[in-house]
Amino acid sequence: MLQSPVVALQSWLSRKLGALPPRKIIWGLVLVFSSWILLDVLVLKVTSGQSHASFDAMVRTRLHAAAADPRIVVIDIDEASLQGMAGEFGRWPWPRDTLATVLDYVEQQQPAAVVWDIVFSDADRISPGGDAAFDAAVKRSRHSVFSVVRLPASADARSALSRAVLPGLWVNAPEQAGTTTAALIPPALPAVAAAPLGYNNGYVDEDGVLRRYRAFDTLRDGSRIRSVAMTTLSLVDPPAYARAVAATQGDALIAWRGNTHAYPRVAFADVFSQADGGKPLHAVPAFAGKVVLIGSTASSLHDIHPTPLSAEQAGVNSLATVIDNALNERRIAELPRWLNACLAIALCAALGLWVQQHKFSKLLPMTFAVPIALLLLSYGTLNGSPWFLDLQLSAGLALVFLTLLRFWNQLRRTYWCSVPEPLPADTGTWALWPLLHDTAWTDVPLDRLIDLVSEHVPDCRVIAPDLNSLPLHPVRWPELSRYAALLGPHTSVLRAADLLSSPLATLQVQSGKLVPLQQDAGRVEVVANALTAWAAMH
Repeated sequence: MLQSPVVALQSWLSRKLGALPPRKIIWGLVLVFSSWILLDVLVLKVTSGQSHASFDAMVRTRLHAAAADPRIVVIDIDEASLQGMAGEFGRWPWPRDTLATVLDYVEQQQPAAVVWDIVFSDADRISPGGDAAFDAAVKRSRHSVFSVVRLPASADARSALSRAVLPGLWVNAPEQAGTTTAALIPPALPAVAAAPLGYNNGYVDEDGVLRRYRAFDTLRDGSRIRSVAMTTLSLVDPPAYARAVAATQGDALIAWRGNTHAYPRVAFADVFSQADGGKPLHAVPAFAGKVVLIGSTASSLHDIHPTPLSAEQAGVNSLATVIDNALNERRIAELPRWLNACLAIALCAALGLWVQQHKFSKLLPMTFAVPIALLLLSYGTLNGSPWFLDLQLSAGLALVFLTLLRFWNQLRRTYWCSVPEPLPADTGTWALWPLLHDTAWTDVPLDRLIDLVSEHVPDCRVIAPDLNSLPLHPVRWPELSRYAALLGPHTSVLRAADLLSSPLATLQVQSGKLVPLQQDAGRVEVVANALTAWAAMH
């Protein structure tokens, strides 16, 4: 009879792998998985994509997210402002005296900080008067923080920008400025260059999504430059800034708020109209004591990047989030990748010990319970915990590890429960030993019977009706579910009856009389004799 390719492959695998001792399979898989973990974490990083995707899903579905700091407000250069001011000032960028008007208006109210999510890297050659007005407004401002763009560190040696040029960017710049340079796109206006500065880069992951923020960047001589968030913190809360400087901070996960528009916004056009003596379309709030961010959510200005919350999040909203985290000293720490690898390896070893102890009896529930428990633990740490336990790698590997063990256990059962066709004649007369269990031969007793046979009489085989052990699925032949038999050479079956009677009795198994079989018996004859023997035990 021809077999399908799938059945033929399973039969071949059962012959090759089914007879192997469980210990070799379990610890062989542990070794393979441990090697893969080290290779993946240290070199290939194949699983990082899946880890990122599951992290983003967890962030979006959190039950608890920190509330937005009420001190933060965004003056938004939105599409409505661009359209409303285009008639008088044209397309963006507008003459900078418009920005000067807004800055003077906000400064008069004594804000905690005015953070510019705008890079003033070029002079306005069309309206130099606007540049002069804005430069004068910046000199008057005592609360402004300006953005610079950090270029790749590989270009630092070729830069001419040192602490002497941009003192407001360096951390604890000494009175005698050093000569170490940093590659940056600096401000073009003198007052902006002399003001408090911070780099405003978004360091995205491999998939282009912003998940982490770099508070400080360390240069070749060990000195550090600071981000916009840290410079803002230095103005609003100097003691908290000192603590942040003292702590060694690398890239850290951003503690996102519940949605992309968590911070109140007021249109730039309305603030400008109010400051210029006009009548705004919407009410303009007071800015006293506020951390005011001036930036854009307008998609036409292209300050948009993907985050775990949205594929199109405005940069000013992300900046507001990291400033909020800095002000409230809210950080999400991560375990190093090497420690995550160690946890995954330890999990594989623990699962190996557990399976070896329980003899595959609970593989089905554990295949789903372990990964789900690990993912729930990861998810729980994102709901207000200062630590994020990234257990996605461990959860995925646990699922694959336990699934492979279940597959091998099926191969093992196929091997030990197969009946040769016809019975080999070179081993002499074969015999059958009927067995009756108090309950059905489900996974646990069947695996235990296979363990006994493989250990004591490896040339024998087990006959047991096929049981569907899936949850909530009825047994197809409950009348046969309590019956099994041992099949093998007559001498081996006699030895089994002597060696296995005591352990089978502890499993609540009764045995019948041995039934000799003809040498040329086939599967049909074996089944017929088994049915007759089982009927005699009833």
